Amino acid sequence: MNRNGSIFDTTAAGFERHRSLPNEVVEAIRPAIRAAVHLPDHAYVLDLGAGTGRMSRSFIAAGDFYLGVDSSFAMLREFSDRPEIRQAKSYLLAQVEGRCLPFANAAFDLVLLMQVLSGAGNWREMLEETRRVLRPGGTIAVGHTVSSESGMDAQLKRQLAAILEEMQVPWHKPRESRQKALGWLESVAVRHVHREAGSWKVMTSADEFMSRRRTGARFAALPGAVQEQALERLHRWAEAEFGSIGSKLEEQRSFELDIFEF
Repeated sequence: MNRNGSIFDTTAAGFERHRSLPNEVVEAIRPAIRAAVHLPDHAYVLDLGAGTGRMSRSFIAAGDFYLGVDSSFAMLREFSDRPEIRQAKSYLLAQVEGRCLPFANAAFDLVLLMQVLSGAGNWREMLEETRRVLRPGGTIAVGHTVSSESGMDAQLKRQLAAILEEMQVPWHKPRESRQKALGWLESVAVRHVHREAGSWKVMTSADEFMSRRRTGARFAALPGAVQEQALERLHRWAEAEFGSIGSKLEEQRSFELDIFEF
């Protein structure tokens, strides 16, 4: 692995703290994929955008040939420091750009894109590379966390996007990017299966959202003064809307899979 910079490097240390999934949900992802499509007993698995490795455990434990790649060296360092990973043997990690994969054609049975498409700048190039390294009959599994559109988190995301637009700050539209990418995959796949891997409840607040947003790679890449101004305006809006930024509300969340067979 080399140490070339990535916008995710500065957020790696706190990534898990703000974006962890329940263990039972993580463990359900591999069985859910295998229930939807046929895969070899010990599949060759490419985890594209592996990050800190939270999705890797069940694949490595089951004896799949797992290769986790990410553009961020710092993320992969967090991955390799996980206690359960230090003892594992059937895995490899590599610092790789998703738009230029250094792997042979038809090398993998399964490619994982877990919480990747929303942040992909050029998803078409990445998905074409993903298809190139996928064997005929192989599977691409896309996963993302879903929360209520009327929930506090969704309201705060929309308001922050509106604030940045008012400030004339160019801002990536993650939902739009993901929907376009999913539509393209469905148009070229032989079969598409949608599954819910699991659901859970969380207590969330505007204060927690703003702390998490500071660790988001794209937001953290903005100039410091822009970040502070945007969060100050969001703070005022949240106090008016919810009474206090510390007010806790319960939200239902789920982890959903879109599984494409080729």
